[in-house]
Amino acid sequence: MSATPALVAQGRHRLETAHGPFEARVFRDAAGGTPCFALARGELAGSVPLVARVHSSCITSESFGACDCDCALQLDAALAEIAREGRGVVFYLLQEGRGAGIAAKARDRMLVQASRGRLTTYEAYARMGLAHDLRRYESVRAACEALGIAAPLALLTNNPEKIAGLAAAGVRIFDARALSRAPHAWNRHYLASKSRSGHRLGATAGPEAELPEAVEPFDPRPAAGAPSWLELSAYLLPVWADDARRSADWLRFHLYAPRAGGAEQVLLEHPVGAPPTGDVLVRVQRERLLERVAQKAPRGERAAWRAARRAILGHGAGLVLFAPTRMPWEEGEPALDDALLELVARHLRGRAARPLVAADAQGARDAAWLAAGLSRLGVAVAATRTLEPGA
Repeated sequence: MSATPALVAQGRHRLETAHGPFEARVFRDAAGGTPCFALARGELAGSVPLVARVHSSCITSESFGACDCDCALQLDAALAEIAREGRGVVFYLLQEGRGAGIAAKARDRMLVQASRGRLTTYEAYARMGLAHDLRRYESVRAACEALGIAAPLALLTNNPEKIAGLAAAGVRIFDARALSRAPHAWNRHYLASKSRSGHRLGATAGPEAELPEAVEPFDPRPAAGAPSWLELSAYLLPVWADDARRSADWLRFHLYAPRAGGAEQVLLEHPVGAPPTGDVLVRVQRERLLERVAQKAPRGERAAWRAARRAILGHGAGLVLFAPTRMPWEEGEPALDDALLELVARHLRGRAARPLVAADAQGARDAAWLAAGLSRLGVAVAATRTLEPGA
């Protein structure tokens, strides 16, 4: 068992979730700075086993609304189960792509889609030379100590390997309860892969959604027309069309990395298929870590993203540039690098940009940044369109 990491408390936040109030206790690793948080409900102390979920981040489903996995569904199901119990905790760890990171996850999806489903997500990881699960759980033990949790955990999971990994990290496990949701056409292939790998899931057979166009795989390469960037991945992302989750819209997901080093950059594009004519709505979309938890009434950036999707789909063409995730302890907005405008210009392909911004001071700053920067790159900029969150 490795040493327990030192966690620094970064504050408490009340969240009104779709399943009632939870308290988010935010921590940061004192050594590496990696954040994590715990969503707590009821009394955590005592000797009675505590219902708990150890959940790894999934920005595509939790922030973008994607439906090609079951991550956001599992997070929601865990909150519902804890609300029924009246006592429990979700440990939320920033371990994207089963601990391998967003680049591995995005390249995995590209390889699977390019194979037309012949490859599983685990086989794609093997092709990249990666173990199929690189997650670590020492921070869960540290968070239990920080929260005064002495009881063993009644773990909400379908994954036997997670149980073994937590036990190896020194987390006491009382038992495990399956936590699954019925598959649908957009995540059926992914869930079937998990089932074959040992996850305790029900039947996964059934129709799968057809990709609207072929996906061509590639090795990381310089991004043509954007000299500051490497292109890492491009694939098709299905996003729920509405809250009823009856249908999905397809967006093209692009992932880039700065050639000089630094964090990866996500850009989403609509439509999938032949390039449209006319101008393109361009949106700088922000993301808050704690807003990844489903809210009782969507607000903030989560509501803005829904409104932006409606506007872009109605307009027929759009680009969304995701700003760095804002952590709960940060004041203000993370700065935007002017090199990001190279990516926007690359995807406009000579068409005019129409900024899509909120009717507030930040929206005015975004519109000015887009207009000035794209004009310097020789891109025509049309009149700004104001976002209508309630539309």
